[in-house]
Amino acid sequence: MFDKCPGAANMRSPTIKIKKCHECGEEVEIFSDEMQVKCSNCGFTVYNDLQSCVQWCKYAVECVGEEVYQKLKKKRIAFVCLGNAARSQMAEALAKKLSERPNIEFVSMGTDPAREVDPRALEVLKEANIIWHGKPKGLLDKEPIDVVVTMGCEVACPVIPGAKRIDWDIPDPGGKDIEDYRKMLGTIKEKVAQLLKEVD
Repeated sequence: MFDKCPGAANMRSPTIKIKKCHECGEEVEIFSDEMQVKCSNCGFTVYNDLQSCVQWCKYAVECVGEEVYQKLKKKRIAFVCLGNAARSQMAEALAKKLSERPNIEFVSMGTDPAREVDPRALEVLKEANIIWHGKPKGLLDKEPIDVVVTMGCEVACPVIPGAKRIDWDIPDPGGKDIEDYRKMLGTIKEKVAQLLKEVD
């Protein structure tokens, strides 16, 4: 009586799909519950679902057409500053709160990442009803970036091949009064709102 999971009757067994590798033309078997497989002939990654294909496959445009590609392709916007502790973290947090577009992804990074997010940045975000749990990150990111927004790099600003660059030139508030952080949050909020209007 109890030898089967109650939900087993509703579970579907994975099925096998046959897809063609766009790199070499070889037929590739992929289970319905797999996101991707490597072609056994050439090693090219074949994606199972349309969204992953559009996001990562270099042949996506010719497969799905320009109109569908532009509609489904996610755009990644990276906010970059020195420590990724205050300005860029606040920009990422605000962008995620203000944007309602599922095709835009926001990240933040630092050219010399700090150990933790500036407590005053977290405090003013909380005042704006944003509970933020971001962690400082470096520039090592495997996923492609479409737009780089620099907050005002005190060192050499990063060059990310293929990415559009926008410079906001917002001074580092580190060590300043909490009121300076509040003003900076207001400035960043205005700039993020304008950016969201301009991004295709």
